[in-house]
Amino acid sequence: MKLLDTSAWVEYFKGSEKGRKVKLILAELPTYTSALTFAEISKWFADNHLPIEIGIKQIKINSIVLSIEEKVLIESGKRYALLRALKPKIGLIDTIIYVTARLHNLTLVTGDYDFKGLESVELV
Repeated sequence: MKLLDTSAWVEYFKGSEKGRKVKLILAELPTYTSALTFAEISKWFADNHLPIEIGIKQIKINSIVLSIEEKVLIESGKRYALLRALKPKIGLIDTIIYVTARLHNLTLVTGDYDFKGLESVELV
């Protein structure tokens, strides 16, 4: 089972080649998304002058949205420094999404190369 990060959803909405790969992954249900992705994808839709509601609706239709649990936030804080040592550009939001995937035993699907080489990551 897989969790799509924001970059994977962006590619899906752009209809790119990577987005077509994401579409195939979505056909493999169940697929998951962190609720934190709503903040990032809303920014992307706003920046591109697109209706945010359509993006949120598509994510809800095509995946199971995982809430941000206290244990995920605490573990993310612990792992953030460790991940930054390996991947100096990785952000806290990306860390939270990655930890969400790991704690739910999901493979993180991403187009973000900051995740390259990390355990249970699939780059599109």
